[in-house]
Amino acid sequence: MVLDALELVSAKVTLLPASSLFAGVGDLPILECTTAKCRALIALQGAQVLSFCPVGEDDLLWLSPLESFEPGKAIRGGIPLCLPWFGVNRREPELPKHGFARNQPWALDNIAESADGDLEISFLFQPSEADLCIFPCLFSAQLTILLANDLTLSLSVRNNSDDTMPLSFAMHSYFAVSGLSALGLNGVEGAEYLDNCEQLARFIQHEALHFTGEIDRVYEGLSGQQCINGTQRNIVINGRGCDTVVVWNPGEALAKDMADVGLHFSEYVCVERGMAFADELQLAPGQQHLAVMTLAQAC
Repeated sequence: MVLDALELVSAKVTLLPASSLFAGVGDLPILECTTAKCRALIALQGAQVLSFCPVGEDDLLWLSPLESFEPGKAIRGGIPLCLPWFGVNRREPELPKHGFARNQPWALDNIAESADGDLEISFLFQPSEADLCIFPCLFSAQLTILLANDLTLSLSVRNNSDDTMPLSFAMHSYFAVSGLSALGLNGVEGAEYLDNCEQLARFIQHEALHFTGEIDRVYEGLSGQQCINGTQRNIVINGRGCDTVVVWNPGEALAKDMADVGLHFSEYVCVERGMAFADELQLAPGQQHLAVMTLAQAC
């Protein structure tokens, strides 16, 4: 960890155990970041943004109130980084879902403050020897988080091996909503999608998406902008280099069997940006891929 970077902006960034922020949980280290524009929480495990509150506004992100913050266990909520593969590994389905980077500590690389008060925080990740046993491609990943009026994540992955590297990933955003019944998602109209509730059968989204029951859809090659339209606010998601859009909510029936969701299923929707399924990348030796996602609240 670059402790000197923390000292540069010590009044705005504090390293705390999770137990000091949330009662009755583990001690995973978390950065608490407070500026004139926003407050954010970032776990060093997975370089995972857990909370982002623009000043005077509610949190854009949902974090499970049932989360235990156990080391090595996926954190339910915020923005997990699923890589170097997303979902089930299509080559070796017995491997853990969503890769291994989200469950491991990332190294804090740098913290910088701009003249107008924005904070930029960078993290680095490289696979361990144990990771390379199940994914034999040496790579490095860098995540840069820009905390301003909006939230921007820039994820760069480089293939450092001598062979072509398959890469699929997602920035698995959990957005806080005030209920599902009146919620709509725009920016998917007219697009084809794979329905994971129907064995990945392919359909066409004829209109805005509404959340009735379980939703688990993959829109390949969509890119563009999506907007979550709620009764109290709208949330806009923009991205480049992350053309796959995954939309997920477990619905009431499935959520009952999820220990860290349960009755809280109607408090969030996931609208994820990444490159997966037909958008999976094949990185040549030395090749790097950059994905940028920006989240903003709109009137």
